[in-house]
Amino acid sequence: MKYGGFIFGADEEHQKKQRKGIRALAKAQSAEVKWFVEEQGRERRDVEDREELLACARYCRTNNATFALSSLSGFTKRKWQGMTWLKHQIEMHDMAFAIADDPTITKGSLHVLSAAADIQRARIAEKSKAALDNIKRKLDAGEEVIAKRSGKKVEKLGTHEHIRKSAKLGNKAQAERAAERDAQVWPMIEQYLAQGLGYNAIARQLNIQEIPTPNDKARYKRDTLGVWYASTVRNIVLRRNK
Repeated sequence: MKYGGFIFGADEEHQKKQRKGIRALAKAQSAEVKWFVEEQGRERRDVEDREELLACARYCRTNNATFALSSLSGFTKRKWQGMTWLKHQIEMHDMAFAIADDPTITKGSLHVLSAAADIQRARIAEKSKAALDNIKRKLDAGEEVIAKRSGKKVEKLGTHEHIRKSAKLGNKAQAERAAERDAQVWPMIEQYLAQGLGYNAIARQLNIQEIPTPNDKARYKRDTLGVWYASTVRNIVLRRNK
């Protein structure tokens, strides 16, 4: 049995703990481990720009190996992002995986956990909005409002309202810019899809033609690898088909 052991970006001590967890899991399965170690700080990048992560996934796919991870906590900026990435790998490549600190997570349970995380995020957002709306209603009615945590009297929601409106405008602007970037490459992707090419094959064609990736066009203040991946193509297709 083979493992692709992925060590995500963290300090040296934390990476040692990751290795220990994966080694214990591999020993229990009598598995041989090929290690892929990410530099500290890389864990904050988008998955499409994490070279070691993608190399590990590619190794697992081509060698019938299991993608081994110490934990979903710290793997990506937010836990749900890691679950979503793993779910996509399963759907697209039927990749096997193992989580050292929670071996009970399987292909079936991951889909349930990912869906539950989506529901929880939506509930939190709705609950926060409802709480702010309730405070605003009370203030408009001249009622006294006391903050639960600080115990201080709330005089106004000007700052919170501004943040919320700004966030909405920011999200809308980002979505519009993403749509513009997608539109530039969509005719090519659509043509390849019509020819029967899959996401991996389309990504290869875009790389051969040196077509700029969405991250390149976004002009982030960080380095990007400028490489197309199947997941990048898939995300564009999903956005266009909404």
